[in-house]
Formats: sequence, structure tokens, C-alpha cells
Amino acid sequence: MVADVVGLSFGTLIVLGGVIGFLKSNSTASLISGLVFGALIAVTTQYAATHAQGFSLVPAAVCLVLGLIMGSRFLQSKKFMPAGMVATLALAMFVRYTLKYF
Repeated sequence: MVADVVGLSFGTLIVLGGVIGFLKSNSTASLISGLVFGALIAVTTQYAATHAQGFSLVPAAVCLVLGLIMGSRFLQSKKFMPAGMVATLALAMFVRYTLKYF
């Protein structure tokens, strides 16, 4: 079985970020969004790694949505941590998955 370690690590990072956001500021929105996006990234990444080439667009779409959401939060808050970092990483993963498709 092939595993995409980079994608799974990114999904884990997103989950951990949501948990840390919940523990630091008691934000259930951070917890829920971290768990949902992290799980979606991890599951779609593993699915794309074990199936045909065309499935790499599924985790790319998830990363794009996460990057756009966190990018807009970064533009509103002007604080790089955590929104700017997550937006940057998510958009980098979007590019990675898009390049895998082509």
C-alpha cells in the first residue's frame, strides 16, 4: 500500500491546529473545522495515493477551499499565525496536487 506521507502529515497538522485552537481559546469552530478539514485531507490524500491519477484533484479541491478560507481570515486579521501559515501551506498543497494531476 502506497502512502502519501506529505499529505497525511499536512492533514495531521490541520487536525492538531484545530485542537490547539480549541485548547488555547476554547474555540469550538477551530476544533470542528480542524477535524473536518484535517480528516478530509487525510482521507482524500490516501484515496488519491491508492487510486488512479485523476483522484489527486479531490485533495487539491479540499486544500484550495481551506487555503481560500484561511487566506481571507489572514487578510482580515493581518496576523500570519495561524491563518497566514495555514493558507500558505494549503495553497502549496493545492499546487502539489494539481501538478500531480498533470
